[in-house]
Amino acid sequence: MEQFLNNFLLGSSILLLLSVVLSKSSSRFGLPVLILFLIIGMLAGSDGIGGINFSNFELTHSLSLVALCLIIFTGGFETPFNKIKRDFGRGVALSSLGVVFTTLLVGGFTHLITDIGILESLLIGAILSATDAAAVFSAFKDPNTQVGDVKNILRFESGSNDPMAYFLVSVLLGFIEQGIGDVKDTAFLLFSNPAIGLAGGWVIARAFILINNVIKLDYNGLYPPLTIAALFLGYSVTTKLGGNGFLAVYVFGMIIGNKKILHKNLLTLFFDGMTWLSQIGLFVMLGLLVFPSRLPSIAPTGLLIAVFLTFAARPISVFLCLVKSRFNLNEKIFVSWAGLKGATPIVFASFAATHMGERAHTIFDIVFFVVIISALIQGSTLKIMARKLGLIVEQEDEANFPVDLELLEQTKHGIVQLEIRETDFAVDNRVVDLGLPTGSVVLFIKRHGAFIIPDGATVFEKGDKILLVTKLKEELEKAQECFIKKKIEDLIEEVDDTEELKVA
Repeated sequence: MEQFLNNFLLGSSILLLLSVVLSKSSSRFGLPVLILFLIIGMLAGSDGIGGINFSNFELTHSLSLVALCLIIFTGGFETPFNKIKRDFGRGVALSSLGVVFTTLLVGGFTHLITDIGILESLLIGAILSATDAAAVFSAFKDPNTQVGDVKNILRFESGSNDPMAYFLVSVLLGFIEQGIGDVKDTAFLLFSNPAIGLAGGWVIARAFILINNVIKLDYNGLYPPLTIAALFLGYSVTTKLGGNGFLAVYVFGMIIGNKKILHKNLLTLFFDGMTWLSQIGLFVMLGLLVFPSRLPSIAPTGLLIAVFLTFAARPISVFLCLVKSRFNLNEKIFVSWAGLKGATPIVFASFAATHMGERAHTIFDIVFFVVIISALIQGSTLKIMARKLGLIVEQEDEANFPVDLELLEQTKHGIVQLEIRETDFAVDNRVVDLGLPTGSVVLFIKRHGAFIIPDGATVFEKGDKILLVTKLKEELEKAQECFIKKKIEDLIEEVDDTEELKVA
């Protein structure tokens, strides 16, 4: 047993190390980093140079659910609601109706060009219907791929459409195994499943916020385990009650991510690392499942489905969901192009394999091939497409001060981030000239990407981002006024203008 454990740890650590190190060079070759992880898994598999024989679909599915929960939670946690609320309805349409449209279109096309049954064809459509949260989040963490409001709706769609796709996959598998049952039962399930998921996510989020902010834990390192416990409790209880666990996890993440909670910076860093670990493990493991020698036989079918999905099914679904929206033609085209496929469809295909056995191997291989094509073509050209459509926007330099702001906000002290504007009194004046209230301190200035720890003689410049702390919260407004009060020469000019008007 110890020998097996040592071999497992050795192999896992080598694969993890390779994935992390090689990810640095992936962008140099225009290769999406998550596809690199898949390729590493394929090379390590039974058909590759590693020779690792791994074909346990049930274990893969179980571990994949854990990884997807972490990825989907992080997606919700990092989604600022104030940036998506304007397009919330459109995002919901994309993540629900868009999934249904894609399922029907791809399913119908697959049945038309193959001898696969209609239910199995629709199953392939449902598996491929969801955009992959891991792939989309990874793409938009690249500072060179920032496309304004379009980014926010894509992030929301990719994080929230997995639940609908998973529901359709589950229903279709039930139809395949047991036959089409009572339509009323299916219709009831269609509404109860997401409703319980929404309620479960909301309840666990409210309970977590109360516990997290009221019970002061002795060790900061216990806050991430507390969050993980709440995350999987929400998933499992919601699933037990017949709800959508993935939706509960996403709602839980979005609610607490948009609230003031203790140690939010700590949780952000922790789950960012956990998400990357989950993505690497998930993609490498799914790569191990694939037998590259079987792919040539399904390549023509897979290529046709990939082309139809990319150039017909996805655009039709997007344009239907965004009809009469505020998005222009170029933005709709980009949303269509950014429907990246990744680990999620392969996870759903492994779920089908646990129910259908060898019958699902063809489905698994087709899905894997389509995902590879989608990621290679769409993933590698995302920046090019955004640039061609004129959607690249200049990103504002975020301050990201090296302190836990959420922790300071829980104290009696006042704390605020400010940006010095051209008309502010602070411009070209020293800290000591501002007349700040006693006990008020400018902790940091961020200027041209660098942090400055100011003293009394430090002169402010236009565009400076500052972190201001006051002794008491009540003094915060007065301290802020010291920065924005008008310059003496501006006041003199206003007086002169007034006198001239009187004379006239």
